[in-house]
Amino acid sequence: MIVITRNGETTVLTGWREWLFKIVVFMAAILLFGVIAFVMFGLAITIGAVALVVIPAVIIVALIGSLFGRRV
Repeated sequence: MIVITRNGETTVLTGWREWLFKIVVFMAAILLFGVIAFVMFGLAITIGAVALVVIPAVIIVALIGSLFGRRV
């Protein structure tokens, strides 16, 4: 039994309407979690790809800079 109170009026959901409401809420939650997981997975792949390019580039620039840098 699901009890909803809006503007002082109480509505009780029972039977097939209760099951339908629960299924809709469950499917919405699954969809939301799926979207969040998809976004997080995409973000992780993007950060990993950027790190695979940027970190070696920084190391190479640092090595070249140390070779051509002035010694004090």
